[in-house]
Amino acid sequence: MLKRWLSRLVRDRGLHKISVRVDFYAGNLAVPAVYWYNSQDQEGDTVLLALYLYARILFELAEQNETRVAKELMEFLDQVKGLVLTGEGPPKRPRLPLGAVSLGPAPATAPERRYQADFYQMQDGSYRLNFQGSVGKEGFYLPAAFLVFFQTCLDRLGDDALTRLIHCLGRLHDYYRYRRDFWDSTSLTAGPAFALGREEIRPEEPGEE
Repeated sequence: MLKRWLSRLVRDRGLHKISVRVDFYAGNLAVPAVYWYNSQDQEGDTVLLALYLYARILFELAEQNETRVAKELMEFLDQVKGLVLTGEGPPKRPRLPLGAVSLGPAPATAPERRYQADFYQMQDGSYRLNFQGSVGKEGFYLPAAFLVFFQTCLDRLGDDALTRLIHCLGRLHDYYRYRRDFWDSTSLTAGPAFALGREEIRPEEPGEE
């Protein structure tokens, strides 16, 4: 009986595919790390993780009354999209201006802040992202954590995967600007699903709640 219960627990939890962790040390030194568990397509799963994590970051910002920061993050990534996809040749890989945050190897000391996202695929084919992070200064560290991870995507993804990610981020922005609901928990799955699909928002729909 215990074996059956444990088996059901594992099924309900889903297949743990990938995790990303961003640690912040003294002086706002950021150290990203990606951990693979059950992935048959690491680049494809990275694109999925990035979309679901981005939706969660926007949601967390809205929950902390940092909607202005969420919109500024969207505007910044729109600018990055124009730098990456120039229309000619392979995608460019710019170094993101991270302000007070710097990237480097982890020091021997313990991190002052940690943000981690664990990405799962459920039995029905849907996805779930578990997110946990340090509390305080969310308007700074939440977007910084995503941008640090996004820089690793710019550095490491192949051309096709990076192009797909940038395209999907643009569609995710379209979803939020028309639906205007990144503060609604349904956007955590509906937004990425729209970004990954081919559905188009009809012109008469803007502004609908």
